[in-house]
Amino acid sequence: MKTPKVSIIVPIYNVEDYIGKCLLSIRKQTFRDFEALLINDGTPDGSMEIAQKFAEADKRFIIYNKENGGLSDARNYGLERAKGEYVVFVDSDDYIDNDYIRMLYNECVINNADMSCCRYKYHFTDKLVIPVPSGRNKRVLSTDEALDMLIRDNNMQSFAWNKMYRRTLFTDNNIKYPVMYFEDIATTPRVMFKSNKVALSNKYLYNYVKRSGSILMTMNARKINDYIRSYYIIRDYLEKQGAFGKFKAALRSVSSKVELINVYSILREHIIAHDVKGAFENLCTNHELFSILNSSSFKASGDGLPELPRKVTQPEK
Repeated sequence: MKTPKVSIIVPIYNVEDYIGKCLLSIRKQTFRDFEALLINDGTPDGSMEIAQKFAEADKRFIIYNKENGGLSDARNYGLERAKGEYVVFVDSDDYIDNDYIRMLYNECVINNADMSCCRYKYHFTDKLVIPVPSGRNKRVLSTDEALDMLIRDNNMQSFAWNKMYRRTLFTDNNIKYPVMYFEDIATTPRVMFKSNKVALSNKYLYNYVKRSGSILMTMNARKINDYIRSYYIIRDYLEKQGAFGKFKAALRSVSSKVELINVYSILREHIIAHDVKGAFENLCTNHELFSILNSSSFKASGDGLPELPRKVTQPEK
């Protein structure tokens, strides 16, 4: 069988109301030379019955079954089995425009870029659709330009989706998604650091379906800690690459924003729990963790996945 140009990795778990539209959007791609790896992450619902129909009708759709391990584990599982020169991730409750693969692939090939990126839309309902604006004007960014923008979370976000990657960025550098929340924040900068440049498309090609159970809408202490830890992983990686000084200002900038987001999440959790006594301690912990992150006393870890020196605690109801 001919090796495909692009591997599309689709983790599947509890998405029977969405998976049909997702896979149909993949089948309708104007770029035909792809394989779609449908990773069954032990889903208990009827998602795989729908996926099976696509696999039976189109040999490019390949089903892999595994025990439930979460989104990161499913993506890593797909990366280990992908054969394409390039790889993209599509969340199984989202869908892509017909030209998604073709446009991202052309951007990579024409510009000799290891990565490409497009704009995206948030779909809150069928009628409420918000294209997310971007102030970026350059079509091709150097690695340093793109990474500074990415770390700042300014006109480019760390989402695994809405991007195409040369597969060897992951495999040759042993980069995997850590099993945690906000795993893409901890991973995309490391992948981008190894790229030669990033090509941008101004087309809105990815459709992100906003569900009520999204991570930021259901924050708790574990998610807050993982949110902070994802930036510890970035700092750790940059330190080991001897590049922290170059991106120090970018990390400090995003830290201020994330710390403020966490203030809201911490206060919200304590108000819901009717527990105001522990709020001050958690707010102090949040501030201290970001102070350590940006200080000269930060210590790099041995395995590249540093743990937090302190953690925000979940208030008891």
